[in-house]
Formats: sequence, C-alpha cells, structure tokens
Amino acid sequence: MRHASTAFATRPTGRVGPGRVVVVVDPAAGGSPAPEWAVTWCRRSGRELVLHPLETTPAGLLVADRCAQAAAHVAALLTEADGTAVLVPRRTIAHAGPPRVVAALRDLPDDAAVLADAADSAAQLAAGLTIVHGVPTSFGERSVGLAAAVDHGRRLLDAGVEQVAAFAPELAVTADLVRARPHELVGEELEADLLVLGGPRAGGRGELGLVARTALHHAPCPVLLVPRPA
Repeated sequence: MRHASTAFATRPTGRVGPGRVVVVVDPAAGGSPAPEWAVTWCRRSGRELVLHPLETTPAGLLVADRCAQAAAHVAALLTEADGTAVLVPRRTIAHAGPPRVVAALRDLPDDAAVLADAADSAAQLAAGLTIVHGVPTSFGERSVGLAAAVDHGRRLLDAGVEQVAAFAPELAVTADLVRARPHELVGEELEADLLVLGGPRAGGRGELGLVARTALHHAPCPVLLVPRPA
C-alpha cells in the first residue's frame, strides 16, 4: 500500500489528550506485530503505540474460529479511562479497487472519534473512506418504522460525511446505507483494507457488542476498535 504525506488536521474526538493505540499481537499469527502505517500514524498524531502480546492464549487466537476468547480481553483494553483504541492486525484479503477504509457508524456524536480515527487511517494508507450504516432487514418492506429508520440512516451518513469533510477536506469520502443487520456489514464479504468501529465506553465495564464481536471473528482485514465517550 502507498503511504500518504497528508498532514492531520485538528478535530474533535471526545478524548482528553492524544490517547494511545494498543496493537494486540497474537504470537501464532506471525508477521510484523505493528503495521508500518500504524507506527507512522501514531508518531504524527502524538499517540502512544503499545504492543500487547497475548502470550498465554491458545494458538491462532485471532483467527475466526477462536477469536471469541479475546473479546473480553479487548473490551477491557477499550474501557480503560485514557481512551485507548485497539488495533487487531490481520492479513488483508485482496479485493478489487483502490485501498479502502470502512467506518461502521452507529450514531453521532458517540461515533465522532470513530470517524476521526478512520479519516486519519485512510489518509495514512492513501485510501478512500466509506462510511456505512445498516438498517435491519427485520423491519420488512411494509413495517411501521422502516421509513423512519431509513431516513435516520441517511441523515446520519450525511452528518458523518460533513464531519469528515470539515477536518479532512482532501479525503475521498463516500457513504453507504445498507439493508442489513449491523453485524452483517463487517463480515467475510467486506471489501476493505481496514475496518474502524466503536467499542465500549471509555471508563466503563461494558462488553463488546455483537458488531464488534462479529468483526473480531470474521472481518477479512485489520480491525481498529475505538472507545465511545464515557
């Protein structure tokens, strides 16, 4: 992948200070524990980069059939009060088209930091950014509430695009409203080089939600989990 020289603009993220990025390292996975783009991103943004080996875990922890064992561990890292983001490296599956970062947006302003970190990551990877939001298929085409949910999703995506454009005007941003359950957006069919999504609230005792657990299980690319504000 190409590496951008884009300067990072100051943007609201809901954090106190630059925070840190913890790279969860599975010794059985092999390869570089911290991607080059993440090292450069942290250096430029002033964030601390921390390697966190999972030395006592079973082999293959972060592959799809075993990574559920890591969910509680990752959740504990995300709920630290300093706003720690967690990067789970994974070899990216080749896909058609240019480099692409996908930000799974649940709601705003809770996911403001998700958008900020997704934009920074896309700039560092010289990638386009796609913001996605899912409207569950369980509504049914004639269900009461479907129109409101679709309208909310469109307004949410419009707000997300506007927010990114405000602090990263040179970034190519698209939005995608998908008729699918939110956790279905982050599975094996995802075509991305990085998936960014929100995790538990910083300083809380929350667990990873269904979308985050699905991403850890099945996303075919690295996953960056960003804590939601306390």
